[in-house]
Order: sequence, then C-alpha cells, then structure tokens
Amino acid sequence: MRRICIMAVMCAIIGIWVVAAADDDSQTWILSGVDKIRIDGVSGDVVILPAKSGKARVELYYDVRPDGSFEADVEEKGGTLKIKERWYGSSSGEVKWTIYLPTKGKAPSVRVSTASGDLKCDDVELAVEFKSASGEIELSGVDLKKDSEFSTASGDYSIEDMTIRDDISFSTASGDVELVDLTIGEGCSFSTASGDIDVSGCHCADDVSFSSASGDVTVKNSTLKGEGAFSSASGDVAVYLDEMPKDDFTASSASGNVTLDIEQFGDDFTLILIKRKDRGRISCPFDYTEEDEFRNGQTYERKIVKHGSGGPTIELRT
Repeated sequence: MRRICIMAVMCAIIGIWVVAAADDDSQTWILSGVDKIRIDGVSGDVVILPAKSGKARVELYYDVRPDGSFEADVEEKGGTLKIKERWYGSSSGEVKWTIYLPTKGKAPSVRVSTASGDLKCDDVELAVEFKSASGEIELSGVDLKKDSEFSTASGDYSIEDMTIRDDISFSTASGDVELVDLTIGEGCSFSTASGDIDVSGCHCADDVSFSSASGDVTVKNSTLKGEGAFSSASGDVAVYLDEMPKDDFTASSASGNVTLDIEQFGDDFTLILIKRKDRGRISCPFDYTEEDEFRNGQTYERKIVKHGSGGPTIELRT
C-alpha cells in the first residue's frame, strides 16, 4: 500500500381511509391510492415500512400528558394524505406515526416537516423531503428517488444498503453522517457543520461530495466512478481506496491532516500536494517531478508527482 499524507501542525388518486381501530393511545387509517404524503409534525417520529399485506395504512401511537393536550388531524384529498400534529399548552410525551406502503405501483412522494421528530425508512421505494430542527434520519434498503432532500439542524444520519439517485443532498448542522454499502448517484452531497462523516463500502458516481466544517471525513473500501470532493475545515480527511479512480478528485482540510491510501496507484496519474510553507509536512512515497511555491494570502508549497500520461489528477491540500 502506498500512503501519502499531508499533516498540519494544528490538529393512487382517490384515497379511502377509515378508522379501523381506536383507543386512548392508538388509531389506524386504511389508505387507498394515495401517492403524496404530507406530514406537518412537532415532535412525533415517522416510520415508513413496506405493507406486507398489500394494504396501505397509517398507524398512530401516542402517549401524551396531560390528557387532551394532543390532537392528530388526518385528511385525504385528491390522492394526497395530510397529517398534522396539534399540541396544546405545556405537554410532553411520545408520538409515533407508522406508515405502511405497497411494494408495487408508483413510488409516493413524502414530505415531512418537524421540530424534533425522527425519520426511519426501511425497504421502501419513495421520494422524500425531510426538514427538522433536531430530528435524526435512519434509512436502510430504500430505493431513494430523485428530488429527495434531507436537512436537520442537529440530527445524525445513518444510511445503509441502498441506492441514492442523482442530485440528492443531505445536510446537518451538528450531527454525524454514517454511510455504509451505498450506491450513490451523480451530484449527491453530504455535509455537516460539526459532525464526522464516515463512508464505507460505497460506490460513488460523478461529482459526489463529502464535507464537514469541524469534523473528520473518512472514506474506506469505496470506489469513485467520477470526480469527487472530500473536505473538512478543521478536522482530518482520510481516503482509503483499493485502486486509482479513473477521474479527478480532491481531498482538503483547512487545519487538519489529509491522508490518501491507494493499494494500486497504477502507471498514469498526477498528484498535487499543497500545504502552507510555515506549517506541517508532506510525506509521499514518490519522487517529485516538480516543486514550486505560490501565494494566496499565505505562502504555500506545491509538490507534483506525474507518472505516465498524467491522468487522473488528485489534489491533496491543507
């Protein structure tokens, strides 16, 4: 294995729903032909699962105190299911929405807006728009369609064993992002302000980016089929690949370490290694074919290794 390291010194249209069962803390609605789901929540969690019986339905469980401080509005109109939570006074407790979707037919679109509710989806096909102040996202075995978008202020992401279509973004202000065994489409982005990003066993298409403002970014046992970008403002960036990608990519940190491990570099590539002249060091197993300095507010050292025809180009910067 050849290692390169740059280190910084600063380390369906008509729907029918009926109440099928109800008691003090649960309700069930049977659905028919709904292709859009809109949830306006407060702190209720949302779970989306396949309907093994083939019948779509919504199940609500709630345990809220004091009595009468929570109401659920459920309405279907023109193929759209609308769910709204209403909380009154000083109340507390647990609310959970479980939505069972058919495994055949058109994939529905789901839009969830919540203050602190979590989202969990398993083994379903759908497009999702999720916005939360502090909710967490857990996705597994999902065929995630285009036009999906996820945003949370302080929640974590756990995504595994699924396909993510092109141009889908995932962002969190202070949560961690864990990605395992994914096929990631072109133009997808994963970002966090102060959490870590861990990527393992993922196959990435062109123009996929992973960025953290102050956390670490680690990529292991993954493949890049196009250009990619890995960056952190003050954390470390480490990329471990089995073979040289066919396209360019960059890995950068403003004040952390940048490490690249590739089992087989091959005979055609260009490495561009950049650091501030007065900070850190560069460790590289190859002889440099070119060295220079340049200014961009500070003075930087640039070391270049070119083998064969010189492609692809990999730039590591701190």
